[in-house]
Amino acid sequence: MADFSRRDFLKAVSLTGTAAVMGCSSEPARKLIPYIIPPEDIIPGEATWYATTCRECPAGCGLLAKNRDGHIIKAEGNPLYPVNQGKLCARGQASVQGLYNPDRYRNPLRKKTDGSFEPISWEAAEQHLLNKLMELKKKGGRDRAVFLTELITGTQKNLITLWLEELGAGGPVLFEPFAYEPLRQANEVVFGLGRIPTYHIDQADFLLSFSANFLEAWLSNVQYARQFTSFHAPGDSGKNLFIYVGPRLSMTAANADHWIAVSPENQSVVALGIIHLLLAKGLTLAVRGEQRAALEAQVRNFSPEKTETMTGVKAQILQMVAEKFSKAKKPLALAEGLFCSDTRATETAIAANLLCALSPGARQIIDFDDPSSLGEVVPAQRMKELTQKMLQGEIELLVIDRANPLFHLPPAWEFLKALKKVPMVVSFSSFPDETCEQAHLVLPTHTFLESWGDYSPRKNVEGLLQPVMGPMFNTRHLGDILLSTGRKLAGDKKFPWKNFYEMLRAAWAQNRKGDGSSGNFWQESLQRGGTWSEGGKESAWSLSGSVNVTFTQPLSPPPGKTENPFNLVTYPTIQFFDGRTANRPFLQEMPDPMTNITWGGWVELNMDTAKKLGISKGDVLTLRSAHGTLQAPAYPYPGIPEGILAMPIGQGHAAYGRFARSQSGNPIQLIPPNIDPATGTIIRSVPEVSVEKLERSIPLANTDGSLYQYGRGLAQGVSWPEYQQMTGQKPPIVLPLPEGFTKRDDFYPPHQHPEYRWVMVVDLDRCIGCGACVVACYAENNVAVVGKDEVLRGREMSWLHIERYFEATQPMVQFLPMLCQHCDEAPCEAVCPMFAPNHSRDGINNQVYNRCIGTRFCSQNCPYKARRFNWFTWPRDESLNWQLNPDVTVRHKGVMEKCSFCIQRIVAAKVQARSEDRKVRDGEFTTACAQTCPADVFTFGNLKDPDSRVAKLIQDPRAYQVLGQLNTKPAVIYLKKIIRKLQVVRNGASLI
Repeated sequence: MADFSRRDFLKAVSLTGTAAVMGCSSEPARKLIPYIIPPEDIIPGEATWYATTCRECPAGCGLLAKNRDGHIIKAEGNPLYPVNQGKLCARGQASVQGLYNPDRYRNPLRKKTDGSFEPISWEAAEQHLLNKLMELKKKGGRDRAVFLTELITGTQKNLITLWLEELGAGGPVLFEPFAYEPLRQANEVVFGLGRIPTYHIDQADFLLSFSANFLEAWLSNVQYARQFTSFHAPGDSGKNLFIYVGPRLSMTAANADHWIAVSPENQSVVALGIIHLLLAKGLTLAVRGEQRAALEAQVRNFSPEKTETMTGVKAQILQMVAEKFSKAKKPLALAEGLFCSDTRATETAIAANLLCALSPGARQIIDFDDPSSLGEVVPAQRMKELTQKMLQGEIELLVIDRANPLFHLPPAWEFLKALKKVPMVVSFSSFPDETCEQAHLVLPTHTFLESWGDYSPRKNVEGLLQPVMGPMFNTRHLGDILLSTGRKLAGDKKFPWKNFYEMLRAAWAQNRKGDGSSGNFWQESLQRGGTWSEGGKESAWSLSGSVNVTFTQPLSPPPGKTENPFNLVTYPTIQFFDGRTANRPFLQEMPDPMTNITWGGWVELNMDTAKKLGISKGDVLTLRSAHGTLQAPAYPYPGIPEGILAMPIGQGHAAYGRFARSQSGNPIQLIPPNIDPATGTIIRSVPEVSVEKLERSIPLANTDGSLYQYGRGLAQGVSWPEYQQMTGQKPPIVLPLPEGFTKRDDFYPPHQHPEYRWVMVVDLDRCIGCGACVVACYAENNVAVVGKDEVLRGREMSWLHIERYFEATQPMVQFLPMLCQHCDEAPCEAVCPMFAPNHSRDGINNQVYNRCIGTRFCSQNCPYKARRFNWFTWPRDESLNWQLNPDVTVRHKGVMEKCSFCIQRIVAAKVQARSEDRKVRDGEFTTACAQTCPADVFTFGNLKDPDSRVAKLIQDPRAYQVLGQLNTKPAVIYLKKIIRKLQVVRNGASLI
């Protein structure tokens, strides 16, 4: 490298050049295809965007990676990709931290006799694996080798199958902790199709969810969050109705018009009670003849009165739901399809499907012709059988790729003991997770951001992956390892490809023969991020036969019991999914949407129950079931009925790196070892859990400060009748412009904004509280992660935070994104002795860092408390420094910081416009929070442009300014949430 000229070096430090310089690339240098416009070379100081596919969860969203000077600094959604259409969740925004994670394996490792690992060369590691493969091939026999992996499709799956054939083994075992076996079984029973369909929530006009948390981690949360906001947007006749049935007020339930709280075993009863009403009153004619008679017989015992007795749900509410469902043209009922919050998940899913089958309009919004690839993963029963084979010594080689069964499987299965019975365990994991630590040989592979590949999240969508930068460490592509060992095992004839890239190209060329694709199909597909076909046809499904199902009638009392033991429900979170993203510091520091807790797990219990048992926040509880014990700090939560406990899945790692460590247990420790006989599913909802309070506590680092607004009117809402009465009225907005100043109200003269006055409109009716904007802000603006201890001291650094407020009168939640308001009469500007808060010509409240001396007068004077003070120069692990955005200053101790409206993006847009001798166009760019938000909550633009979107939105009668009475003239304008309130009277119930 010493012989390189400066120009040669800058050329080398490009996407593929980085790998060559670092000496750790297993692929030959080649030119990657950037998104849309391929540059001749990387230009130092300028960013290039590359399209790939996110693999942080099975949803497989399209992703654009921002490459700056040879490394990735930001991830955004691909606007062309049909799954997410340009949006990303918090996990996608934090995906770059998987690439730069300081705990990644950096070399191959071999376990020594004392149990520790020693680094070895790639040649020695592959030879070690090859020796075992040769031994197995000589022995012959079938199924002595198993390849366990996360959900994969396409070329990589085909290669693994081909590789396993040489060992006499079948295809790979596709393992996902959330396999939705009850949902697949219910679809088979009701529709005769054992698949997971694509749902079109945006086309429905009534939505009923039985614990299906589609805004958090259910199937494809970004896709369904985007669809939900379209479904729930106010129209000429009001808003479409969304009812949630479940045992916990989840983030999805908080976005419903009404939450029906039921115990875990009673959700199917509520569904059957609704079906009873639909059939008894003749409200639907979609099912006739023998099928109708059979259904009537099955739901005969679920009258509104009996259902109320069993579940505690008032008959009037059931009647209202049934009536709304029957009047809808395209109603949709969804079920969780897991045993996390529902002990009768299969019955509930069958009942939800029956509700859909009663309406002809559901054919247009449940698409079985475009099924999810999740239908291909094995049921948990298969994993139990594999564990038994391992225990019996029938497996001689276990290869694991990006799966962590030791964390997810019931401890009573003894998977740890089974691993020790296997003569050779090989892990391709990038991270030291619980399962990987038990391996004999670790061959670390590239992350998805460093890899070639393809992935199909559903039938009609094929996403492409490309290495958006060279490998960070001495890792290799999984496909290259398999090809290298495969050639030595079976010869070049069976494995003719030089590397996986060549195999991928050949596979895509073969698949496209005769379909009329252009000669540039490969380049075009890389630019777009894959290929997909348009759907939209009515799916060909119907009610299957007589649907002869026997539904169980639970005998347990409705919610309201307070005695021990409790029912425990578990739930995947929007931050950690099943736990695979728990080692991302951005996600650990991101407050949970409902509890606002950061860094660690907890157990939720009813607030009245906690008071009766003398339990306070942070008290350590011992939870015991018949199958295990764990300890976790308590969090009294208003969204839990009495008699129920709830714990998030994903925390409680015993390994997985420094960021995943927590003081709470893994709720999987409590689940029973038995499998649901109908579906082969693990039951993660646990009855009969006892609680014991210990004489110690673990402080919970939650950031909310208060559960309620206490009448301050920060997050405001109106009912639909009130909104109709407001139509045509001028909202009470004091414009952050010179015309907003008066001699009566203002002491200082107005600010002049000659060309631009940047403002942001935040629609509270669209905000779902998911926190994607928070993580996007962290990534874009180099916001520091401070850790649990400093969050406990109130020193979190987030520029944007989502305030969550419960309503005291009913279980309802309002979310309020809070950031610097960029006031035109900013209280912070007048009190700083160093003029660090500076009002720009564009109306932005700039923070001049090198003027700030840390007096914190500005923070004291800010009524919105949106400023953050650097108590320290927050440390970052060296590899995480690669993610820093070079366009944004990294702040040091003693400096105040806060939202800048992504000033670096504003400057870039103005420079581009100036070079073209024009003004910045509306919508030409936006802030990081607005760009990623799946719900399109944020609208950013120039208020001086009368045709801009923001200029039109602030005319909405819902518009208001938080604490506007203080005359700060905020440039962040909020639109009130439209709230439906339930009224229950003797003769019925209604939502107004």
